[in-house]
Order: sequence, then structure tokens, then C-alpha cells
Amino acid sequence: MQYQCVFSDIDGTLLNSQHEITNRMKMKVHELVNQGIPFVLVSARTPSGIKTVMNQLDIHIPIISYSGGLVINKDNEILYSRGISVENAKQIYEFIEKNYQISVNICSNDHWMSKDLKNPWVKQEADITGITPEKLDFTKIDIVHKILCMGDKNTVDLVEQALLKKYDFLSVYKSKETYLEIMDKSISKANAINILCEKLNIDITKTVSFGDNYNDIDMLLATGRGFVMANAPQGVLNQIARHTKSNDQDGIVYALENLIDKE
Repeated sequence: MQYQCVFSDIDGTLLNSQHEITNRMKMKVHELVNQGIPFVLVSARTPSGIKTVMNQLDIHIPIISYSGGLVINKDNEILYSRGISVENAKQIYEFIEKNYQISVNICSNDHWMSKDLKNPWVKQEADITGITPEKLDFTKIDIVHKILCMGDKNTVDLVEQALLKKYDFLSVYKSKETYLEIMDKSISKANAINILCEKLNIDITKTVSFGDNYNDIDMLLATGRGFVMANAPQGVLNQIARHTKSNDQDGIVYALENLIDKE
């Protein structure tokens, strides 16, 4: 397969379990870019959280943020934006705050806001992403791209079940056992990839994607070749036919060098 573009999730996929990019991975990305093949990061992170990784890779490319809720080209122009209204987001926020002991965060464009900036979960996420959160202020934003809940697994499960029952316009999923991502139901990585492919004049059937979790499934199914990482949850591994090695074994590099051309 002569692919024209590579789409990659970040956490659990591009980054290893130490939240690092290996030298082998960096070399492969540079090799692709030098061949004119874009390596596009697709993540639930904020734009700044994605750009931190771009800077480590030393590449200048379009990005897909908030799992498809925000698409930005390499000149920082917004190509697509979809989110929850501030009014609805405030209602959801207040419902979670009132009923559950969990860190609730609001993400809008490049703003990451939290009521308690000293919360251990907030500090941990800041350390992982390299982004500094702001004090929550709904008056400063006009759209909410994502509500992020962070807490123990049992509480995350309870919040997920409650929101799915109460709000039919939401997409609610776990990006890991302790993280719950809440967005508008119409948002998907697959839709954002379609939009970007049209803008870049790329045939989506000639693209490759990599992911490790439930919010990656639609992307992996939409591209010409979609590979799930070996470290993915069993439920994701069961839904995707093509598997590669884990994020700690440079699974992206392995697939690009050993699997794609053999199909």
C-alpha cells in the first residue's frame, strides 16, 4: 500500500508508558515528512497539549484536537469546531460536582480550566501534558469542546453511567480507567479525518491510522489501514482486525516497516 498520510493518537500510542517519544519513532516521523507524507496527531488533548508533542517531534503539521472536535491547519487556522454550549456545559458540570467526588475540568479552544488547580489529578495531568491549567471561569469562553473528569476507577464508572442515562446528546467514554471524556455526540476522530483529508486533497483509503483506546475505533475503521496497539484494552483489540506491537515496542514504526506492504 502506498499511503499518503499517517494519523496517530498520542497517549498510549505515539508515547510510551513513560510518556516519551523514542528516538526510533522520531526518526521514522522525520523520514515520512521528508517524503512528503504528513504525520498528523489526533488526540483528546487540547491544541497546546498536542503542540507540545509536535515540538518534541520538530514537525509543523495540522492537528486534530478534542477527538475530532477541533481541526486546525498548520497555519493555526481553525478548519472545524464543534462542542457543547456553555449553558449545557454548566448544567453538566454542576450535576457532576454536586453528586460525585471527582475532578471536573472544562476545555475550550486552547483553554483548560479547573476549579481546584491544586487537585492531585490536575497536577498529574499538567505534568503529563506540559500545560498549565487556568482557574475555571465560564464567562471567558463561548463553547466547551470537552469536559474531562479525573478520579478513581469506580467513581469514573458511576459518572459515565449517570451521564449516558441523563444526557442523550453527549459522547461519554473513558480514555483510560481514571479519565472520562465528555463531548458533543456528533464529534468523532473519523469525521475530523474526513474533513482534513478533503482539505489536503488526500484519498482517505490511502491513509494509515494508529490508536489504543475506544475513542480511536471509528478512526481505525475509517482509514485505509487502521492498527490497534498491543497495549489496548481487550474490548478494543476485539473490534479491530489489524494489530501491531505495543507503544513500548515502537508499534507504529513496526507496522509501517513490516505490516502495511504485506497486505
